[in-house]
Amino acid sequence: MVGNPVVGNPDGHDYNILHMPGYRQAQDAPECICYALWMASHYVANEYPDKEVRDRTNPPKLDLIEEYIEIGDLGWEDVSQKPLTGLSSEVASLKFQLECRYNGLPQSIDEFAAKGLDQLLPTIVWVDRVLLNTGKRGEGPMHAVVVCGAGESHITIEDPLVDGTTTLEIEKLEEAWDPEFNTAIEVKLRNGLEPTRRDEL
Repeated sequence: MVGNPVVGNPDGHDYNILHMPGYRQAQDAPECICYALWMASHYVANEYPDKEVRDRTNPPKLDLIEEYIEIGDLGWEDVSQKPLTGLSSEVASLKFQLECRYNGLPQSIDEFAAKGLDQLLPTIVWVDRVLLNTGKRGEGPMHAVVVCGAGESHITIEDPLVDGTTTLEIEKLEEAWDPEFNTAIEVKLRNGLEPTRRDEL
């Protein structure tokens, strides 16, 4: 195994985070989901510890992602599994699985992300960014961020609008997690590829 999948102890906390590539969107742009999918794919292609997984991963350019994910003024226009399945076939090594409350959620956000993190894979979640920043519920569209680490009391995200990672109390991100549907995308390896577990590093 090679790759450099984790960064130790963000902000002095008691857990490691995934070594996500930074890719920033313009502040007024609605393409956060495209940037989040780009970060997840490029992390696996460049940092995942298993060489077979890295070699099988075709990291997409942003233009290719936008061929599948239709973006309007408020973000992703048609939130559904079909475009994610198409994009997954391009990436080759990954399955992007859309999850919403009516599919068996909610769980707490750290529990939901833990399965992926245990396999050194991120999870994409939609959050109310206004609530995250001000503590008050916003009226605008949800914003996609990438969960890249979690501990007992804190959780770390890679936000396409913010340089570097952001570490928050779990309860704060939980409250901001899409209040209507708890929308998320699980990032999984395709059948036939064995994940590397965090405790194997």
